[in-house]
Amino acid sequence: MITIHAKSTSEAEKLLASGTTSKVLLDYSVTTDDFFKIADAWCAQGAKISKKAGMFVISLKGFRIPPND
Repeated sequence: MITIHAKSTSEAEKLLASGTTSKVLLDYSVTTDDFFKIADAWCAQGAKISKKAGMFVISLKGFRIPPND
């Protein structure tokens, strides 16, 4: 499974919302506020957050249908 690197909170949220990836690595210095904002929004939808080599990885399970913009 491919892990996509995000360089900002907004990029991470766009990647997760797009439905094109199921794992996003937060490849930047995450603030406490950013962490809890992402955790609140995505863990409620079934995402899991883990820490790997000092960085957070957000994993989505199952098939997501991207929003119809």
